[in-house]
Amino acid sequence: MAQALDSAQLRDFEEVQKACETAQTDAQLTTVVDAAIRSFGFPWFALVDDGDLGKDRPGCLMMTNYPSSWVDEVISGRLYRNDPVHAASIRSPTGLCWERIREMIAPTQAQLSVLERGRAHGLNAGYTVPFRIPGERGAFFSVARRKDRPFTYAEAISAQLIGGIVFQRGREMIEGRAVKAHGAPLSPRQIDCLRLIAAGKTEWEMGKILGLSPSTIHEYVEGARSRYGVKTRSQLVLAAARDGYVSLNYLT
Repeated sequence: MAQALDSAQLRDFEEVQKACETAQTDAQLTTVVDAAIRSFGFPWFALVDDGDLGKDRPGCLMMTNYPSSWVDEVISGRLYRNDPVHAASIRSPTGLCWERIREMIAPTQAQLSVLERGRAHGLNAGYTVPFRIPGERGAFFSVARRKDRPFTYAEAISAQLIGGIVFQRGREMIEGRAVKAHGAPLSPRQIDCLRLIAAGKTEWEMGKILGLSPSTIHEYVEGARSRYGVKTRSQLVLAAARDGYVSLNYLT
């Protein structure tokens, strides 16, 4: 029989909830979650929207402490389009240990490739919790580790509880942003360019689509890059997604 969580463990979750409630920015919440999951034995986590467009709203959930090399590869290669973890976990009402993916779906070659690429970055085992709220985008909270072994009952429950706390706080923060104007907002053309970058378009292709010269497109992109103080296009798109200008999960 599965062992129930004791009172001390439940108090730990209460502390996690209190800490999350004090977070006001993505960076602060990421720091809180990073410390929380490590105390429960998980080195990595990710919370992302699944692209459900039942009700579009400003912003999207996207925070993680995954290896930056993996995040960059996922974004630049648009690997999120073939994520087998998300495809399988939506078939589980409470959560899914990654080793059970083949029990839930028949993964395509592209999906298997994503798993292999993740393992190459150290993500050998994980547990993903799906969240569904009618009329809103769904989301997924995942924890991962290098050791390739099944998750225990206590670990699965821990992931579910922490994920629920973080998901709720993330939603509250996004709703708060929706009623505030962006500081130093991007121009409409800069937003157009970033959305096309997220869709994998080159500057030449963006120019054809928007009716602008490649040099003008370059100026818009560089202006946005300067605003965020980032170096790569992947970093630029991720920063813009966090501000709600683009959503990596449904742009095509």
